[in-house]
Amino acid sequence: MYRSLKNYLIFAGLGIIIVFLIYSQYMVKEIDRETATITKIYGKFCASATEDETSVIFDEIITKINFPVIVTSPTGEIISSRNVDSPSLKFVQKLDNEHESVKIEYNNKLLAQVHYGDSMTRKLLKFAPIAEISFGALLLIIGIIWLYTLKKSEENALFAGIARETAHQLGTPISSLMGWGEFIKDKELKSSFQEDLNRLSAIATRFHKIGSPPEFHLQSIDNVLKSTVTYVKERISKKIKIIEDYSEHSQVSIDPELFSWAIENLIKNSVDAGSTEIKISTKENKQLEIIVKDNGKGIPKHFTRRIFSPGYTTKEYGWGIGLSLVRRIILMHHGKIFYKPNKTEIGSSFIISLPLK
Repeated sequence: MYRSLKNYLIFAGLGIIIVFLIYSQYMVKEIDRETATITKIYGKFCASATEDETSVIFDEIITKINFPVIVTSPTGEIISSRNVDSPSLKFVQKLDNEHESVKIEYNNKLLAQVHYGDSMTRKLLKFAPIAEISFGALLLIIGIIWLYTLKKSEENALFAGIARETAHQLGTPISSLMGWGEFIKDKELKSSFQEDLNRLSAIATRFHKIGSPPEFHLQSIDNVLKSTVTYVKERISKKIKIIEDYSEHSQVSIDPELFSWAIENLIKNSVDAGSTEIKISTKENKQLEIIVKDNGKGIPKHFTRRIFSPGYTTKEYGWGIGLSLVRRIILMHHGKIFYKPNKTEIGSSFIISLPLK
C-alpha cells in the first residue's frame, strides 16, 4: 500500500511540475509576441507617425510600455527611448543580446531599428520553472516523509502490541510452572527445570520491554556479548564454531536484556543460513562497531534492501520478524545496523554501530 502511495505521490508531483512548466512557457511566448508587436508600433511611431496617429498611439500604446526600448536611426544614432535611464550604444548591444532588433521599413527603405529588452513580468517568469520544480520537489519530499513517518508509526504500534500481548500470554503459564516446580523433589531435575523457567521469564521480560521504554545501563560490551554467545553455544550444534574477537573493552549505554536478544537473533540467523563458522568482533572508529560475520549461504542481492522490513524472510515457514526486531532494538539504542555481503561472496556480515559513552 505504501509503495503504491509513494508512486502516486511521485507521479502526481511530476505531473504538477510538467503542467506548470508548459503553462509558464506558454505565458513567456505570449508575452514575447505582445512585446514584439508593441515594439514594432513604437518604432513606427518614432519613425514616421502622422499627427492624427500620434495622439492615439501615444495614449494607447507608448504610455503603457513597461520594458526598456531604444529606437535608432539607420546610421545607428539614438532617436528615442523608453524605460532606459542612460540610453547608449552599449545598452543597445545589451538589448540586442536579449532580443533581435525590429527593423522599421517603408518601400524597402530602412527607417529605424527598435531594440528592446525583457519586461519585469517576463523576467519573473524566467524563474518560474525553478520555483515550480522547487515547490513540486518540496511537496514530494513532505509527502514521502509523511508516508515514511506513518509507516514507522504503524510498525511501532504493531511491534508494541504484539510484544505486550506475547508477554501477557506467557505470564500465566510461567506463574503456573513456578507453582508446579515446588513439587519436584529431584534436585538435578529441579535445577534444570528452574533454569528453563528462568529463561522463559527472561523471554517474557524481553517482549514486555519491546512495548515499553528501554532501561539503559552503562555496560562493558564484552560481557554482554560473551554471556550471549555462551547461552547460544549450549543450544546449537557443536559443529558450528563461534569465534570471539573483542579488541576493545568499550563501555556503552544499553539495555542488556534487549541488546543480548538482538545479538542472539543475528547468531540464530547465521545458524539457519547453514553457517559452520560465525565470528563476532568489535572495534572502535569514533563509534563502537560490532560485526557478526558468517560463512552461510548469504542473502540474494535483490533482497538486500528489504531484509529489515517486517514480513521479509527467505525461510519457508518464517514470519519475517527477526531482522526487523533486531533493527528496532538497535534504533532504540540510538545505533544503526547495516548488512554487508562478504567479499568472497560466501556468507554475510551485519555491522552494528553504537555511540560510545
